[in-house]
Amino acid sequence: MATTRIQVLSVIIAVGLLVSATLVLYGQQAPVTAPASIDKLMRQLHERGQFNGAVLVAQRGRIVYRGSFGVSDQSSGRAFTLDTPSYLASVSKPLTALAIMKLAEKRRLGYDDHIGRYVPELADALGSATVRQLLNHTSGIPDYGNLNVEHPGMTNAEVLNALRSLDKPRFSPGEKYEYSNSGYVLLGLIVERVSGQPLSAYLQNQVFTPLGMKASFVLTGAGQKTREVARGYNAFGNPDDYNQYVTGDGGSYSTVDDLFAFDQALYTEKLVTRKTLEEAFTPGRVREGTTTYGFGWNVNSDASGKRVWHTGNTAGFRAFIERRLDDKITVIMLTNGGDSKRIQINEAIQHILAGQPYTLPKRSIAVVLHGVVLKSGVDAAIATYEMAKATQADEYDLDEGEINTLGYQLLYGDRKREDAARIFLLNTIDHPASSNAFDSLAEAYEVMGDKVSARNYYGVALQRDPQNLHAMRRLEKLQ
Repeated sequence: MATTRIQVLSVIIAVGLLVSATLVLYGQQAPVTAPASIDKLMRQLHERGQFNGAVLVAQRGRIVYRGSFGVSDQSSGRAFTLDTPSYLASVSKPLTALAIMKLAEKRRLGYDDHIGRYVPELADALGSATVRQLLNHTSGIPDYGNLNVEHPGMTNAEVLNALRSLDKPRFSPGEKYEYSNSGYVLLGLIVERVSGQPLSAYLQNQVFTPLGMKASFVLTGAGQKTREVARGYNAFGNPDDYNQYVTGDGGSYSTVDDLFAFDQALYTEKLVTRKTLEEAFTPGRVREGTTTYGFGWNVNSDASGKRVWHTGNTAGFRAFIERRLDDKITVIMLTNGGDSKRIQINEAIQHILAGQPYTLPKRSIAVVLHGVVLKSGVDAAIATYEMAKATQADEYDLDEGEINTLGYQLLYGDRKREDAARIFLLNTIDHPASSNAFDSLAEAYEVMGDKVSARNYYGVALQRDPQNLHAMRRLEKLQ
């Protein structure tokens, strides 16, 4: 994405106070230059094409840094400001979980109620999962992204209809952790049926309005996408806006300031009690493997204490919130320009706050290779990739996902189908154990009309992962 006007509104510490002011972090005094250092980091990331959006950093209720970069709408050149609502994607899940927790506190539902009580349309085997198991992704209900039902304008009713066609879950409820957007769509539906209000209205009345989150809303119609709302773009600068009306697992738009208000309320009992939050910030129980997911939050403990966090990833939007509970450090990021390296950016910010050196996130190899394909062809791009692996592995992200992203841009964005197949094949060579790599290669051949190769590679994908629902369903259709 091209560098455009940068708007930065930051640093609550006045210049004249910088000499004496301190922030106590991790039991030590952070350097007074932390706000300026974070600003330097974010500007550099924007100039490198690695950040377009807004960021807020706070500690013990005080904003250390807040800034915005780039554009919210490429067609108009409108700046992405601190007041720009951006799509939260899965960072909506903590809001949906909170709605369930509020209803549980009012004894309108119980965490261990079977969901069939509220969603009788489901087969008994799916309805036997509990509300708690939906909250912590241990229900066994498959993610609707693997059911081949997604399309622009999709609604919760269509997700429910797809789930009604299933006679059994992927595994016995409570057996193990497996992330499921479907589970949070069902939670949103439960909120609506118990409260008698649409989830959008419930969150508006119970969360957004009481906390003064004036820019936040749940998308239910195209008219809500006013000119002030961010539009999404992929890493290659092509329009990639959110275009569905599914809620519960996502659906929410907000700003970094509004999310900071939400963050601060969770240190009080404005929304739910501390006892409820303690349960929310405790990972669920599983009979097989491990899990670090509570009620709408990933939960981890490290040298800095307990931290809860969530990411969001849909279309061109990325979102991030981390709350370090012991030191009350909050980092919030909202972007609309493709796969921003939020985890690595957060790590750099945490190092700055602790007075430690940091490493810049790696650059996207997909963006570089895409330019080479368009200019010099796919053979030159593959040669560039091999050279980067040999000599620039510390500079570029060479992950399987990067190559997959490039393949899909070529397949659907540029309609260079043969080139896409070459890139997907490259990924299977470098990642021969990956079911997803072979699944993508099969999809390319299916788009090209080569059903024999498509069936072959979908079969290989299933050999790598017999639980790959996408490969399973596509293979069934092709046969």
